[in-house]
Amino acid sequence: MTMRRLTLALLAAGFAQPAAAAGCDLSQVVGYQLFAQRTIEAYIQDGQKIKGYKGCQPDRVLVFTDSTGVRCSSVVVQELQLPKAYLFARSQTDMKMCVGDEIFVVSPAG
Repeated sequence: MTMRRLTLALLAAGFAQPAAAAGCDLSQVVGYQLFAQRTIEAYIQDGQKIKGYKGCQPDRVLVFTDSTGVRCSSVVVQELQLPKAYLFARSQTDMKMCVGDEIFVVSPAG
């Protein structure tokens, strides 16, 4: 194996490893690119910001510790303390997110 191929293989393994460690079925994101890892600290529902993470519902905004966020498009029932989220995208509007062992559809919050 050439040094270039080895480097590319190690980089690819490094990108896939965190989401796989979270327990997600990565076959659901084939063709997507991992572009961010964030920690969820709160959500906004009906105009109210609530600390913690209690899954997703359509139009709920998940707020990350860096003050960015995504809008939920899918329903996911989960309750985790400060979970890590792995964001995948094919475009700016075609996004999926892995939290725990669930992958679901999200969109930009803004």
